[in-house]
Order: sequence, then C-alpha cells, then structure tokens
Amino acid sequence: MPNRRTAELLVSATSVRERRRIVDKLNAESARDVTANLRAICYETWTSEPLKARRAAVAIDSLADSFPDDLIRANGRWVAGIAAITRGRFEVAITNLDGAAKIFRRLGNRAEAANTQVAKLIALALVGRYEDAVKVGRSALKTFIELGDDLAAGKIEMNLSNIVSRREKHRDAEKFCLSALARFRKCGAVTWETMALNDLANTYSEMNDFRHAEDFYEQALSKARSEKMLVTEAEIEASMGNLAIFRGRFDEALRLLELSRQKYDELKMPHQSAIAELEIAGVYAELNLDAEAEAIFEKNAKRLKKLQLGSEEARAAAGLGRVAFRRGNLRKASTALGRAAELYANAKDPAGAAAVLISSAELELTRDNPPKAFEIAMKAVRKLKRSENRRQRLIADWIRAEAIRGLGRRAKAQTALSGVLAKAIAGEHTNLAQACMNSLGSLAMARGDLDSAEKSFTLAAEIVESLRAPLPAEEFRMSFLADKLSAYESLAQIHLRRGELGKALGAIERAKARTLSENIVSESTGSESSELSRKRDEVREELNWFYSRLNRSDAKDVTRLEAEVRRRERQIADIERQIGATLGAARADELGRFELSGLQKALGRQTALIEFIRFGESYSAFTVTGETIDFFPDLANEAEILALLEGLQFQFGALRYGGAGIGPFVANLKQRADSYLERLYAKLIAPFADSIGRREIIVVPAGVLNYVPFNGLRGDRYLIEEHDVWTAPSASVGLRLLKTRGDSPKNALLIGFADEKIPLVNDEIEELKRAIPNAEVLLGPDATFENYRDRSGEFDALHIACHGQFRPDNPMFSSLHLADGFVTVRDICAQRLRARVVTLSACETGLNKVFAGDEILGLARGFLTAGAESLVLSLWTVNDAATARLMTAFYKSLQRGNGVAASLREAQLDFVREGVHPYFWSPFIAIGK
Repeated sequence: MPNRRTAELLVSATSVRERRRIVDKLNAESARDVTANLRAICYETWTSEPLKARRAAVAIDSLADSFPDDLIRANGRWVAGIAAITRGRFEVAITNLDGAAKIFRRLGNRAEAANTQVAKLIALALVGRYEDAVKVGRSALKTFIELGDDLAAGKIEMNLSNIVSRREKHRDAEKFCLSALARFRKCGAVTWETMALNDLANTYSEMNDFRHAEDFYEQALSKARSEKMLVTEAEIEASMGNLAIFRGRFDEALRLLELSRQKYDELKMPHQSAIAELEIAGVYAELNLDAEAEAIFEKNAKRLKKLQLGSEEARAAAGLGRVAFRRGNLRKASTALGRAAELYANAKDPAGAAAVLISSAELELTRDNPPKAFEIAMKAVRKLKRSENRRQRLIADWIRAEAIRGLGRRAKAQTALSGVLAKAIAGEHTNLAQACMNSLGSLAMARGDLDSAEKSFTLAAEIVESLRAPLPAEEFRMSFLADKLSAYESLAQIHLRRGELGKALGAIERAKARTLSENIVSESTGSESSELSRKRDEVREELNWFYSRLNRSDAKDVTRLEAEVRRRERQIADIERQIGATLGAARADELGRFELSGLQKALGRQTALIEFIRFGESYSAFTVTGETIDFFPDLANEAEILALLEGLQFQFGALRYGGAGIGPFVANLKQRADSYLERLYAKLIAPFADSIGRREIIVVPAGVLNYVPFNGLRGDRYLIEEHDVWTAPSASVGLRLLKTRGDSPKNALLIGFADEKIPLVNDEIEELKRAIPNAEVLLGPDATFENYRDRSGEFDALHIACHGQFRPDNPMFSSLHLADGFVTVRDICAQRLRARVVTLSACETGLNKVFAGDEILGLARGFLTAGAESLVLSLWTVNDAATARLMTAFYKSLQRGNGVAASLREAQLDFVREGVHPYFWSPFIAIGK
C-alpha cells in the first residue's frame, strides 16, 4: 500500500482500533515514511482544514506508540506543535516544537531542527514573547540561508515581518516581507506566496499606504480562494475589514469581519474567532453600539486570558475600558484600562501602552478635564516619537488639539485642528476629519463667523452622510448617528440666527427619526446566511416557548424563566446584527433632502404641522402651514414638562383600577387632571394657537413630548374639540403619511386574547364584529403567534386587543401577548403589511423609548416599518369597558368614510360631551391621518 495512502487512511480513521489495524501492517521503515507524509498533510491543511491537521497529530501518536523511533518522535512533536497552534494552545505548541528541535539536533539534522522554529515563531509572537521570537527567527534564518533553502528562509522572514510589525517597525517589516515574497515566487510556493501577500498588505495598511494595501489584499484573496485556503481567506477578510475601519468604511468592515468570524467558527479555531470578534466589537464601538461592544470585549478578554494571548487580551481590555467609561461605569473602565496597561508593559509594547494613554486622554476630554487630557496626550506623543504608526500619532495630536480648545486657547486650537484635519483627509481618516470639522465649526461660531461655521458644519454633516449611507442594518445606521447630531443642530442654529426658518427646519429633519424614515420606504438588499437564519428561527421558537411558560408560571419560576427569556432575546439580537452585517441596504435618493415647499404643498390650507425641537434642555417649535413657517423659541424646559407629566400620571393613577367607590370624587379628580392638561397646553400650544387657527394638526414631538397626550391638552376646551390631531415621528414621515391613499378599509382582521388583566376582550371583539362587515376573527386559543404571522399581511385593517407590554430595558422586544406567546417589535418589523390602519387596543402600545435623533423604539416603529399607513395606540394603561366603547365608535366612523384621526376624534368627543374623565379616552393617539 503506498505510504501517502496509508497516511490518509490513518488521518480519516475514527477509532483507536481502526488506527491500530493500519499501524500493525507497517514495518519501521514504512512507518517513518508514513510519518513524513502525515507531517506533510499537517502542513498542507493547518491553514485550510485545521481539524485534519489535528487528526494527523493523533495519527503520528499512534505510530510513535508502536515504533520507538527518534525520527517518528521528532515529527510527532513537530505536528503536535502545529495542532496546538490551531487550538490556541501556544505554550503547549512551544514546548512540543522545542522538543522536536532537540531530537533533530541530536540526530544531526540542522535543517529540520531549524524548520520547527518556523511554527515556534508564530506561537511566541501570539503569546507576546517578541524578543524571544526575533532571536529564534534570526538564528533559523541564518541556518536556512547557509543551507540554500529559500522556502524555509522565506517562512522565517515572513514571520519576522509580522513580529517587527507588532513592534511598530513597519519599514523593517516591509523589507522582510518583500524578501520572503521573492523567495516564495522563486520556488513556486503558491500557498506561502498568498500568506506573504496578505502580510505585506497588512504592513502597508499600518503605514497608511492604503492604495498598495488594497492591491495586495486583492491579490492575496484571489489566490487564497483559488487554492481553497480557508484559514488564510478568513485572515485576509479580517485584514481587509481592519483596513476598512481605518478608512471609515464601516459597512465593508462589518461584512468582511463577520464573514471571517463565521469561517473561524466553522473551522473551530477559538483564538482566531476571539480575535475576529474583537475587531467586530471595535466597529460596534465606532458605531456607538456600546452595550454590545462591551459584552464582546468583556467575554473575549476572559477567553484570550485563558488562551494566554496577552497582546490580544490587552486590546480587549483597552476596548472594554473605553466603552465602559462611555456607559458610565467608571470602576470597570479604570480596572480594564489598568489591566491593558499592565499587559502592554509586560510585553514591552510601547505602541500598545500609547494606545491606552490615548484612550485615557480621550476619556478625560469626555469628562471635561482638558488639562489632564493634554497631559496624558503628551505622554502618548512621547511614547510614539519613534513609532511608524501614523494613525496613533494623528489621534494623539487631535486629542491634544481638543484639549487646547477646551483650555480656551482658540487661536492655537484653530492651528492645531487645521493641521490634524489636513493629515486626516490625506490619510483617509474620515471619522477623524469629521470630528475636526465639528470643532473648527464651534470655534468659528464662538468668534461670530457664521459663514465659516456653516462651511465647517456642512462638511462635517456630509462626511457623516457618506460614512452612514452604506451601513446595512437600521441598528447600525441609527446608532452611528447618535453622537453626530451636533453638526445638524449647529446648522439649524446658524440658520435660525439668520432668520432662514425653512433651512433650519431642513437641518433638523436631516437627523430627526432619520432611520425610521428610511425604513418606511426601503428594504435591505442581499441574501441572509442560511445558517444564521436557521439559528435565529430556532432561538425564536425557544423564546416563544419561554414566553408562553412565563405567562402561566408560578411566582417561584418567574425569575428563572425571565433569565431564559433575556438570554434568548440577546441571542436573537446578536444574530440579527450578524445577519445585518452581511446585507446591503437600498434607500431612496430623496431621503435627507427635506424641502419645505413639498411639505407646504401637501399641508395645503387645511392642515398645520407643529414640529418640536430640543436645544439643550429647552423645547422650541416650528409651525408650518401651506403659506407660512414660524419659529417659537424656548417654550419650556424638560424639567417643567417632566414635572407636569408626573403630576398628570399621579392624577390618572386613582382610576387605573376602575372607578368603583370614587363616584363622589370623580368631578374633583377630573378638575385636577384638567389643570395639568391646561398647564401643558399653556406651555406647548397656547403661544401659537392663533396662528394655526382651526386646521387639522400634525404634531411632531421631541424627547419627553412623545409621552404627552396632545389630543387631551386643554385651553378653554380640549384640543380635539377644535382640531383633528395626529402625530408623526418627523415631518418627513408625516409628509409620507399625508400622501397615503386614505380610502376606507375593505376588510379587517380582529385578533383578541383576554387574560386576567384585560378580561373584557372577547366582548370588545364581538361588538366590533357587529360593527365591521365581513371581519375575520382570531379569538382566544386561535389568537396565536403563527396565525398572526401568517394572516396579518392580508388585511386593510388590523385590530389587536390583548395585553401589551412596553420594555424600556429592551424596547425592540416590547410585545403583544397572544395565546401561545408574544409578538415582539422585531417580529413585526419582519412582516410586510398592507394595512390602512392598525389599532392596538392594549395598554402602553404607544409608548416608545426615545433614542438620539428622536428615533422611537417600540411597537409604533415596528408597524410603521412593516408598512402600516396609520396607527391607533395607547400611551398608558387603559380601561377595558371604556376602550371597547371607544373602539366601536371609532370603527363605525371609519366605515362612514372618515379618516383615522377624524374617526378617533369623533369617538373621543362622545366621551368629552358626557364630561368623562380624560383618563378613559385620552390615552389613545393616532399616528397618520
């Protein structure tokens, strides 16, 4: 039997007995030959099929047990070392490789002894023993040059290139790598040539020579794919992802890093998976997904410590420190940054130490401590004096410039920031360029130079748009914008100073509920990973099972079940992000280009729009009609509005559990509630009530105003006694909702599920069935998650009466409770609806968490994203009997051809005319006309 074939059979054997049968047929000479073949198999596959390389190590062990031969033992330890590297067991690898070298030297085989050091270099570098690695590498290189072995010499040079690159000596790295590449090409070693191309690209990337880096990455990736080198392909994708981060191309970075991570997971390479996740966490941090980044950094810091990867653990700790600080956890931030500094010091890595100093200086800027930030930044600059890492030096220079600005030295800050900006643009550091533009704009504003300020803020906003536009998933686009709103707000303030009200409103609209606006008119492109989709669906099934168990659990089981629910919610969110990272996004061209004339034309003579905005803690408002636009500054501060809302909710609290026993006090309770509604009206409507006349009103709230029941606000009369009132998340969304078809629903689906909290649901559904001809009903046990998913897209009207839950801790898992579980916001977003109106006859269905840029996160977002044209929702816990009555009147009005807002108003006016307390009728609001 040919010995290569025997080696393959040993590798594929699945049991000790099977391997023993093969080994028993060999003699000592053929065993040595088989061992050489197994070593070759290991080297051929460890970068493409690491599991096969590990099986080769097991196979050689079986030979060594039967043949006490030094050559077999040496090869066995060599292959065991390679296998240990693929598992992330680097100290084990070093021990085995040293053992192999010792045996080869005893046998007088200098070449093979030196060859073992090629792999040892990798292991030494990964555990941060750089000086040892360089010493070993130079010794082995000298041997190979003397022996005329170009292939082995090239391998050593390539590994030395990686090591000196980690020490920020990129010019030396370039020389080593170019020499290695020439040697590999000379001897036709395509696999090693591919890896050298990747390493050379990494070196050029670190040197900020992005054009050469991109060229070499493309060459390397093409060869890796043609040679089916899966591990190398994953490494190249990760490297290209890092390059994309440097250039601010976060969409490319997410896609490439996620593809890389998935390959490492499939190949079962834990150390590489952990490193890939670090890079992904870095992108999340850039996109302001701090909670998600913190979880990844924290998890992988522990994994990397266990794997004894000191440098990578240091990177994880440094990242954890940055995001923990941004999330307000100062103790965790201090501990993590201290750990990173300790690890970099142990590794004698000045560049790593400088990175920690840069993070610390940046944190001091955030704490508004410019003297300390300047001091720490200067320490970083001194550490980087001999470094070839231009990026780090530039970031340190930017922090120093920002600290100077914070110290009030404006002229010097102007010069410093202008210098950093020029270098950032030349080096394609777009995110840093955007930050410089914002700071230069603020300096211009401070000296009263509005023209220069406008130019800087406009350029900053354009950079934000260019970085944000390609981001694939809404979560990424929304979070990225969260800390970049200042450019838009500053532009609005400049236009307001000049009296350019239309331009000021346009600047606000470019950032307000922007991602929701995009979702309504577009869908993601690209295809989902089938494996990730399958995994998501499996976890969603598990989650629904736990939801249903939670609904009927005993008190003693609630804590355990809630923990299981939260764990699976986190899993689904993680998988959705992984899927989103590999998708494209198609968005309409007109988004971000708000035009006042188009809004005014749509408003006509009958409708007025009130858009509230917040500058700092103060609320102001634009009012827009078909003919005019006005601005009303400083209507109220946030503390005033919060106090009034808290007082209003306190008054409503007495009626939450029904009106039994309080009959004699109802008039007094109504008077007290009305007094809060009157004070809110005086702050938020009265200043411009005359200018809007008797028009229909579209309210665009901001911040805490999303929790104000505008239809119930009261001047001399309630607002709905004078106006149809509906809300929209932004003027852009409102404009789209204004243009919807507006015809009466032709068919309706009524879904109802009663529980002890809302026992009268069945009565409500039966009453509505009589009011809506040909309505289809899913009631009680038929009101399931599956039936909702399968049927909801078929109807013009969708009415859901059940218990609702707003989740301020995790708003995208706010839910509607059906017979077998919960329908969450994420589930709703995944549907496509044709509904003219969706009515959620449940508690708190209109509550939202208001994210930066007035992005609303809650059930309303889900249904608008799914395609609903109008919504009727509740802002607080509702009364069953009053709700059933209100809904019946609402649908009867809708059947007569009235719009959604007009029908809701008509139903609420029945209560007003009877003098009913506003608690019973004002919680319901309309989004859309």
